[in-house]
Amino acid sequence: MDPATFLADVPLFEGLASTELASIARHAVSREVVRNAVLLREGERPSSLYIVQTGMVRVLVSDEQGRELVLSELGPRAIFGELALIDGEPRSATVVAMEPTLLTVLSRNAFTVCLGEQPEIAIQLLRHLSRRMRELTGNLKEFALLDVQGRLCRLLLRLAKDRDGARVVGPVTQQELANRVGASREMVSRVLTGWRNESLISMRGKYITVGDGLADLIRLGDRQPLSR
Repeated sequence: MDPATFLADVPLFEGLASTELASIARHAVSREVVRNAVLLREGERPSSLYIVQTGMVRVLVSDEQGRELVLSELGPRAIFGELALIDGEPRSATVVAMEPTLLTVLSRNAFTVCLGEQPEIAIQLLRHLSRRMRELTGNLKEFALLDVQGRLCRLLLRLAKDRDGARVVGPVTQQELANRVGASREMVSRVLTGWRNESLISMRGKYITVGDGLADLIRLGDRQPLSR
């Protein structure tokens, strides 16, 4: 795909004229990465902004013991690396490719030039950051008000996709789910086993089929918490 045509579908550059998009495209470079490639590391100095063309990336933070918490997973047209690019502070998270991924990369200098040439990008950037802030507020609310069972339930409902008349999550490992909800793999396994025994889900390998009754756990809100 022509770089300018791709950029036209990226929310950050919405509404820009074709000549303006072509100007930005001239400053950008493409980069292909393999699965599990580390694109950014938490604490590193910033140098570029990234846009996902194809593939998926995972945004995470970790502690000194190596425990990880997944903040989000981003697909085509999503951008990342923008926060540190704006304030010049060290990267606040690590980003890893979940599969072979094609990226559009704008260096910090190139992005600054683009902002100067197209001030409309700054308005779109504010909108983008506002959406990110709302997402983070929602995540904090879940961590503060829900136990592991509630967080895992909401995660599965968000991840489930329609496949042959069923709602299916996967492929995903229990450790990956644990990293998304801030729990141990053992706790996630315990919750999933309980739901399977109650026929709320079924599991086969790395796939989880979500039953209609799982959403009732969120609506009812009267189950005894298993653990935080």
